[in-house]
Amino acid sequence: MSITVERYEFPEITNDEWDSNWLIVTGHAVLDGKSWSFRHPCLTTFELERLANWLDHVFLGKAENAYCGFTEPNLDFERLSELEVRIAFSLEALPPWCKRDGDFGEIGFNIPINDRLAVAANSLRALLNRFPIRAQNSS
Repeated sequence: MSITVERYEFPEITNDEWDSNWLIVTGHAVLDGKSWSFRHPCLTTFELERLANWLDHVFLGKAENAYCGFTEPNLDFERLSELEVRIAFSLEALPPWCKRDGDFGEIGFNIPINDRLAVAANSLRALLNRFPIRAQNSS
């Protein structure tokens, strides 16, 4: 699976904590020999940062939370054990052959916990360098 950021959803809005930080995310995945892509504003910059940190903590065995979900429930990540993470898809991130009224996270796959998680976290941080968090609430 791969995800990347295409752009800010609202590039012209720079002073709103939420609207300034929504990202258009593009994903590609293969499940059971079938591939699909999705494109949707399903993560914010601060959620992308949280995912990068969570992946690092899972890799190091220091994750306090087994689950990493987001405002838009298109993707979620869950540490199943010390050896495996599950990536699940819902709504707009589902493969086109799946029905949209199933349980959230029903469709997904498991990946081993190894150094590829640290590589993924670094890739997410590189995206954050291109699309930094804007207009943070100072409270």
